[in-house]
Amino acid sequence: MKKIVLFALAIACCVSAFAQTREIPRDKNTDKIKFQQVINVKGSQKEIYERLHKQWLNAAFKNPSAVVTSDKDNVIEGKYTIYIDCNDAVKSKCPVVNYNFTIEAREGRLRYTVTELTLKNSRSLFPIERWLDPADPQYEAAWGGYLDQIAEYVEQRAALLEEKVQPEKVIVEEEW
Repeated sequence: MKKIVLFALAIACCVSAFAQTREIPRDKNTDKIKFQQVINVKGSQKEIYERLHKQWLNAAFKNPSAVVTSDKDNVIEGKYTIYIDCNDAVKSKCPVVNYNFTIEAREGRLRYTVTELTLKNSRSLFPIERWLDPADPQYEAAWGGYLDQIAEYVEQRAALLEEKVQPEKVIVEEEW
């Protein structure tokens, strides 16, 4: 009897560990996952755009030129990859998610958008919106945890973006 109770408790803990805890934003028109954030920044459109290049791109990516797919009219578009941690010793079994990002610079603000999240596997790419549907015949309990990792990753990228595009503080030397 003790073994059955312990087994049931272990299953309940495992299921709750993989449960999705974050709200995943979706586009109202397409119903696809879409993360978007507007960041207020001091400076002109040109200054913000230059700080994006000089400070954020180099801090966020090892090889920015391989990530950026379009860079014109104060809009940067790119593609990158999220490596999901699935608590497996063999990391090649863990999901890899590709995504597109867009950063638009305007006077006093910029907008960061992440879209087109697709699972990359050996056969094809498929949209991760399937991970939101527990009625899917192939649904796995771990998918909720993967979605949380993606949301956390996007939040960390947005925080780094906000930190790096702020104007540098000018230190005035004291005259005496």
